[in-house]
Amino acid sequence: MSKNAIFCVIGIFLGFIVGFFVANGVSRPSAPVAAATAPAPAEQAAGPLDPSQSDAPLPPGHPDIGGAGGATGAGGAGVPSTTAAATSAEAQKAMEKADRTPKEFDAQLSAAQVFYNLQDYKKAALYLDRALALKPQNFDALVLMGNTKYDDKDFTGAATFYEQALAVNANSPDVRTDFGNTFFMRTPPDYDRALAEYRKSVALDPSHVNSWKNIASAGLRKGDRTIVSEAIERLATISPQNPELPALRQSLDAMSR
Repeated sequence: MSKNAIFCVIGIFLGFIVGFFVANGVSRPSAPVAAATAPAPAEQAAGPLDPSQSDAPLPPGHPDIGGAGGATGAGGAGVPSTTAAATSAEAQKAMEKADRTPKEFDAQLSAAQVFYNLQDYKKAALYLDRALALKPQNFDALVLMGNTKYDDKDFTGAATFYEQALAVNANSPDVRTDFGNTFFMRTPPDYDRALAEYRKSVALDPSHVNSWKNIASAGLRKGDRTIVSEAIERLATISPQNPELPALRQSLDAMSR
């Protein structure tokens, strides 16, 4: 075999390797993009939390993701332990208010938001259970519960609450994209269903950057060059400086070799 032919073979091989790692580097949807805010107080009561639940352990394989809280504890660098979360001044204040006023929806939702930010998803879910007992159809509480389940890697559970939130307000592209992400991330993944939800999101907002990025990601996983090309073209139009565009273009080039 000639030297040029050898170099050609090596080049093709390296191209496949680079394409593989680039594709995997950009093809996972990010954490939920929807956010919750605290609405008005409720009228019905919710029972207090069992004191034994105040030091619930982190779930196995707790994900190392960014949150609004920045404390570091036994959970690892940048990931607060549940003990640190429960004993922080912010958490103590939120818990005391929520337990002192169990009929106030705002107090339950605020406590849930504090623990979500501190990445204590088990306790966030407990306060959200109380909030949703007060207002079962509250959009913000449903979305925050979906986010809590998602970040705890319970993608099927997250889908249940995102779907309920969309039944209350079907016009949120953020929640629609997060709903799609639950199908992308579950095992086994359902890329067709994820794509269908991302398409609904861009129908609501044609300039929704996260949806187009996720369309590209799902297209890469499916090996569908047409889908990836379309998504890159849209991203280049609505977000020309998007830092993920170069990697997506490299992945697209690798698919055509």
